[in-house]
Amino acid sequence: MQNNLDGKSTISLAGSARTGVARTGVARAQAGGQSAQSPLDLLIVGAGISGIDLAHHVAKNFPDWAWQVIDKADDLGGTWHTFKYPGIRSDSDMATFGFPFLPWPHPTTLGRAPDIKNYIKAAAANAGALDRLRLNTRVDRLSWDSQAGLWKVAVSDPRSDDSGHTIYARRVHMATGYYKHEQGYRPDFPGEEDFAGTIIHPQEWPGGLEVVGKRIVVVGSGATAVTLVPALHDEGAKVTMLQRTPTWIGPLPARDVISAIWKKILPERAAYTATRVNHSIRDMAQYVIAQRAPFLFKSALWAMQRRWLSPAEIRAHFRPSYRPWDQRVCKAPDGDIFQAIKGGAQVVTARIDRFVPEGIVLDDGRLLGADIIVSATGLDLEIFGSATLEVDGREVDPAECVTYRGLMLADIPNLSFTTGYINASWTLRADMVSKYMVKVWQRADRVGQGIFRPVPSNRAQEFNGRMMEELDAGYIKRSGHKLPRQGTEDPWHYTQNIIRDYFDVERGDVTEEMVFGAVPAQ
Repeated sequence: MQNNLDGKSTISLAGSARTGVARTGVARAQAGGQSAQSPLDLLIVGAGISGIDLAHHVAKNFPDWAWQVIDKADDLGGTWHTFKYPGIRSDSDMATFGFPFLPWPHPTTLGRAPDIKNYIKAAAANAGALDRLRLNTRVDRLSWDSQAGLWKVAVSDPRSDDSGHTIYARRVHMATGYYKHEQGYRPDFPGEEDFAGTIIHPQEWPGGLEVVGKRIVVVGSGATAVTLVPALHDEGAKVTMLQRTPTWIGPLPARDVISAIWKKILPERAAYTATRVNHSIRDMAQYVIAQRAPFLFKSALWAMQRRWLSPAEIRAHFRPSYRPWDQRVCKAPDGDIFQAIKGGAQVVTARIDRFVPEGIVLDDGRLLGADIIVSATGLDLEIFGSATLEVDGREVDPAECVTYRGLMLADIPNLSFTTGYINASWTLRADMVSKYMVKVWQRADRVGQGIFRPVPSNRAQEFNGRMMEELDAGYIKRSGHKLPRQGTEDPWHYTQNIIRDYFDVERGDVTEEMVFGAVPAQ
């Protein structure tokens, strides 16, 4: 059996997880969760790459469980379904952003959104998640009942005003990511009501927008802007990227050369594993060099950019004031943004004074004429998809909780969540989280204690930090206060370090600072 991805490449399902997955839990999963007497064993909230990664591990390790995956969108895929702007692609290589158990079937280094979505759907089919998937299902409230040993999950259909219903589950895993899918961050621009054209945020890109011959100003210089500029240029727009400050941008081959080399040496599965390890080591080495010897990393990037840009252009628009990887280094396959600039696209580094009917007036008095202004100004953080959390009738603010290994909250029973990497491929850590939670659930089942919750034993340590606080990204600075707190010592300190996480999460002790208890008698 094969799933066609693009008419050319296919993913084989033969020998996949589906082959060995018992089907005994499917009927219970489809009908389960409707009452406290027939709860789900697990509810996965979010059908993006994190949720489907966990679904694979659940199907493999708990074939008799009744479990479901729900998502408030009308299809699975997460970001790769909800984001529609031109050219949208991954900003991490697919060798590491892809699932470790399902090779990426395309030769490209980065992945296009439609291909990634089909890839996620193939992985979901392998895990049997398509049989257990409920779409258009928004989580409004998560309520833990200690007497029943269950989560009562109030859900509703985001397309209607009905009050919804309740799903009962022994365990809940939030795979909803950390930002709002419905809307991004958009500052109020002075005079924007005077602009005679159209203002768009990339997360709300309208279908069928005509851009040929239009003057488009993309405000921003992050990964979204770096993707949009060459895509709009290729579609025939007269595009300008307006940046307040420069961003580090690294050209890389559009074709995954590392993968191609390993495929010539090893069988497909072994080659994919070797490719993932190769990319991971390279990325970690680049991160260390960027942080410890930034001049070397900067010099390498500028040397690569000189293939398309003059030294004057690099000095004016591509020399950020911060170290590489204090914020993500944006990727440009085959230098596509630099090719677009060489072909007529423009980069302007200045601040906005105000919007006027004709476009944007800059702080130096220049006017950028525009028919369309794209506000590529970043994300808005959102924890647990904005669902309210309560324990035994007491409302709990996740921002006041302490995170345990960046995947659970202190003193909150049977609730876990996925947080991936920001400075590397998200999926590298997401898969570690899935494996860790499988070990927690196996341990709880093995000793007949289905209730688990992390509890700090050393109350003397400080818990005043925030998850991801070391990152310099704008959305962390704006709304990092929404994220859970963290401590100064393991396992209460969350890091963006794959080597450390390999020992603390991938192979971490699930009993450390963890309390297990028996499920109350029904």
